[in-house]
Amino acid sequence: MSDQRGYSGPEEALAAIAAQTAAAEPQAEHARRWSAEVATIQGVGVAEQGDVRAAVDIQGLLTGLSVKDTVTSRGGRATTAAIQQAIRGAQESVRQQAQASSERAWGPGSATSEAFRGEVEAATPLIEVEPLATDGRSAPRAEPSRPDNDGGTW
Repeated sequence: MSDQRGYSGPEEALAAIAAQTAAAEPQAEHARRWSAEVATIQGVGVAEQGDVRAAVDIQGLLTGLSVKDTVTSRGGRATTAAIQQAIRGAQESVRQQAQASSERAWGPGSATSEAFRGEVEAATPLIEVEPLATDGRSAPRAEPSRPDNDGGTW
């Protein structure tokens, strides 16, 4: 091939294009395999000693949820907190798997790995786990009011 002044003719230009295409094909195949791997990532999170299980895909969508009766019998607030915990665990799992996959494919700290990490974090904003203020069966409330002891009715 010639230098930056151009090709000596169409044959040389076609040969250069063929060489560039052949060199790019392994990288394209690598990207296709990685894309297929990433599409299968699913995070699973558990709470309440496994009585609550949640699954989240790479896009941050809840794909599965299992809650045993022993958890729901404790009330809505306790059930909600356990579900939140399980979903957050699933989100964290997706993030970890995605990071590991991209680092294997493109190298730790690579621009591709960092960009992908940002995309996954945007797709899986970590759910806030609300702490229980009660036993889960009753509404949280302030201290009971006490009557004034200065006489009269209360």
